[in-house]
Amino acid sequence: MSEPLISVITPTFNERENILNLVKRVHNALVGYAYELIIVDDNSPDGTAEFAESLSGEYPLRVICRRNERGLSSAVIAGFRQARGKILGVIDADLQHPPEEIPALIHSIEDGADVAIGSRYILGGGIRGWSVKRKLVSQVATTLARLFLPSIRKTKDPMSGFFMVRREVIENVELRPIGYKILLEVLAKGKLTPHKVREVPYTFQEREAGKSNLNMKEQVNYLKHLSILVEKDKEIRRVAKFLAVGLSGTGVNLGVLFLLTAYSSLSPLVAGIASIELAIISNFILNDIWTFGDRRTPSFRAVLKRGLKYNTATAVSAGASYAVFFWLLTGMEGMHYLVCMALGILAGFVWNFTWSMLWAWRKGEPREEPLLPK
Repeated sequence: MSEPLISVITPTFNERENILNLVKRVHNALVGYAYELIIVDDNSPDGTAEFAESLSGEYPLRVICRRNERGLSSAVIAGFRQARGKILGVIDADLQHPPEEIPALIHSIEDGADVAIGSRYILGGGIRGWSVKRKLVSQVATTLARLFLPSIRKTKDPMSGFFMVRREVIENVELRPIGYKILLEVLAKGKLTPHKVREVPYTFQEREAGKSNLNMKEQVNYLKHLSILVEKDKEIRRVAKFLAVGLSGTGVNLGVLFLLTAYSSLSPLVAGIASIELAIISNFILNDIWTFGDRRTPSFRAVLKRGLKYNTATAVSAGASYAVFFWLLTGMEGMHYLVCMALGILAGFVWNFTWSMLWAWRKGEPREEPLLPK
């Protein structure tokens, strides 16, 4: 067998009825390509592995039979380890992913994509034969992934089981997925550039033969997998830290406002200005040390520069917060001044986080040497 450019991995369990059709359609789709099809079977009792092995004399096919392991994602990883191609692909054996669309994914990789995804949820894609319940489950799972993993938020179908990836994207990357969503693991951990993730439309087909292996256990495993990825995703943890700091700043803001209003002659409108600025200073210190500690340079000059940027970035949101506070306090009769301030603070949160990420603690900004040695 010549050295393949393309390695297509297919995980199987009790898919004997589909194997011949799969092998023929993959072969016809990849005419002109140097490829290998790797069947990774979990010791199917219906003889899937043995039947696939019988086809290896006629087609560029290899079979890996796992005796003591189970699971779609781990089977794909086993295939990745044995693959020899520069482009690695994944396709299910049940023919719900049409092999005829594989060249379109390969073309996207050849055009510069790090990952090419067969997508059901972009223009031109679709699903055939699903019940309303299964569509709902899929959409909920997809929405959860995109909501809690900022790094994949622009991907419409991160749950797809039909994709191609450059070998170097996953080379030396520890992939440890739970369940069946291997693409989610690749997108979250792979060495890829976000704008080089491409989606290619396809229509998800009805299973031609055999029985689906998707069950409640796999859905629970997906939630476990998602929770692990969320816990390890720096940006989602950063959002949580920023929110915690913001809540502490809210306490500072409201506490100072109450003390100045209750124990001095200042009016709430004047005291509100001082309370906002003290909250900004408190938030900056905590964000600099904790939320964006991995991006900070500890020199006095760098801290001062970030502080000025942060104050500038928050000036607009502080102004908006104060404007909302002023409007509610003067225009909404009977609303307590602390409630008015809390609603104003809420209005400025999104602005603060966005500009802190993009400007004050910008990723990739050249680091300065500390003025004093550590």
